[in-house]
Formats: sequence, structure tokens, C-alpha cells
Amino acid sequence: MEQVNEVIDKWAAAELAGDVSAYDTLLAPDFRGIGPVGFVLDREQWAARHTHGLVNHEFRVDDRELRAYGDDTVVVTAVETQRTVAMGQENNGSFRIVAVVVRRGDSWVLAHVQFSGPMRGGPGGPR
Repeated sequence: MEQVNEVIDKWAAAELAGDVSAYDTLLAPDFRGIGPVGFVLDREQWAARHTHGLVNHEFRVDDRELRAYGDDTVVVTAVETQRTVAMGQENNGSFRIVAVVVRRGDSWVLAHVQFSGPMRGGPGGPR
């Protein structure tokens, strides 16, 4: 599970820095990312967000729960907190995410991530 947490940490660091070159080794070739309003992006489109006006001033992934399915798939449920400007609009807040991390050979890669939110207080809200 330590390797899976490292993948999530490296992904969060790449998101924060806008380091699209890191996605070459972090994201599976068939990666899909689903944003909080339902858009679906492949790996190249996910990277292109950073060249089309996305700037993260904060991006962290906390409150992680990891569940293994066999030896090569881990589902991560977590809370992602961001201070972000996307296409000139602030998009700050906390979002529930589900990430699927899979083993490819000797390494682990992010195959899927889905954001929901923004999170609100109350039952089922932030802990």
C-alpha cells in the first residue's frame, strides 16, 4: 500500500506544479478522469488542462482509505482540497475523490480518478 500512497502523492505534486511530463509515468495510457461536473478526460486531455488556464495554488489528498482487490488493483477513497483557478474562475474547495491505482509490471499507475463535490458540511461531509 505504500507504493499506492506514493503514486497518489506524486500525482498531487504533479497537479500542484502543473507538471504534465510527470503524467507519462503516473497515469495509465488508458487513464480516464471525471471532473466534479461530469466531464470525462483521457490522459492527454487531462494534461492539457494545465496548458488551457488551470493553475493550482493548493492541491492535496487527505483522509485516504485504501482497499486492495487482488494483487494489482487498489481503490483509494479520499478528500482532495484545492485552491484553483480554471479558465479565469476560482474553483476552491474540498472534493471527495475515488482513484483506481493498478499495477503495471513492477510499477503502479493511476488508471482512473473521479471527483465529486464540492463537499458540504453535515452528515457525510468533511471529517
